[in-house]
Amino acid sequence: MEKSELRRARKPAADYSEDEKRALIEDVLSGMAEGRTMSDTVSEYGLSAGTVRRWIARDEDLFWEYKAARMLMAQAFAEEAIQTARMATNQTVTADRVRIDALQWAATRLNPMEFGDKQTIQTEGKQTVEIRVVEEEPLRRLTPAQVGAASVKALKA
Repeated sequence: MEKSELRRARKPAADYSEDEKRALIEDVLSGMAEGRTMSDTVSEYGLSAGTVRRWIARDEDLFWEYKAARMLMAQAFAEEAIQTARMATNQTVTADRVRIDALQWAATRLNPMEFGDKQTIQTEGKQTVEIRVVEEEPLRRLTPAQVGAASVKALKA
């Protein structure tokens, strides 16, 4: 069944076959990579985003594709923010700032490694630590009387 036929069908989630689910999810992931939200894409099918997320969560391969689509979505949001800033005029600057801030926030949450403010530097490699124990005089046991005498000396000092 083609995507356009699936959109027109608007049937309950339980009635979707595995092939239909896969086609729908691929459409959703493509939409996300282009900067559309999952809710926008899924609404064309008459389904909720939560239903599609559960389908994705059940399949590990789809889950990783979903994660990749979220990263692409963040890039699309960042590009849209730049385009909005370039197109801003004196009359639209306030509304454009709200839109840009929302897009930046979303891009940061979707892909914090690329768009987050905090930068972390990680290094990998082997490190060698050498510890040497040097003993000047051998340890000796103190008798209780010696401990008491040492305590008295410390108190007098």
